[in-house]
Amino acid sequence: MANMQDSSLSQRALDKRLEKRINEDWPGSAFYDPQSVRLIQQKVDLLAGHMYSQQKEHEAAMINTYRVFDGLLSDLESYAACFKAAFEERLPEVNELTEPQVRSQSDPDRSVGILHVLWHTMSFTTRGNTKPLALNRPGRPPMFTGRIIALQGDFLDAHSPLPRLGVPDLLQHEVASLFVPADPNSPCVMRLKHNNGEELFFHQADAPRRFLLKVVEVVCGGGFYHEQ
Repeated sequence: MANMQDSSLSQRALDKRLEKRINEDWPGSAFYDPQSVRLIQQKVDLLAGHMYSQQKEHEAAMINTYRVFDGLLSDLESYAACFKAAFEERLPEVNELTEPQVRSQSDPDRSVGILHVLWHTMSFTTRGNTKPLALNRPGRPPMFTGRIIALQGDFLDAHSPLPRLGVPDLLQHEVASLFVPADPNSPCVMRLKHNNGEELFFHQADAPRRFLLKVVEVVCGGGFYHEQ
């Protein structure tokens, strides 16, 4: 009998030591404290509210972004027609060899638009808007926006590397980006990569054609140099 009691006492002592170690060393032990559970729930509620607010603002920004981008895709056709007419006016006669290579196209999902003007190709895309992202503005609060990226190159060409690139690598080919905020009354922000991030502001109703015109001006107004 004495041996059985000694064994029982030893087990109780071991259990107490184990309980003390769990409470001190295991972070999950906080869940056994009702007060800790309440504190954790409060923190989780605050974080959930913060993330929900971000998600709602992102959704509103994307609605505006897709509306602006849809207008841009429509304007691509008009720009192609204007360029074609302007070139034809400068040609004494047009045939298969001299007909200017000008055209526009978009993918079935309407997430990419392409404008080809002679040897220049410009791509516009909304791909990459997969999570809430904020535009950093020094001295002002960050603003959650959708993003339309203008690229140099053909995003729909199977031989081009552009369709296979992730967003960070894709931005190496960026000409400019248009950031569209959640508030439809707030202006869009255009950032020009080649000009140290210069910012231009457009009303959302005018943003498609003004963004498109500026990108075409930057790309087609430049040129290429012979490799040395």
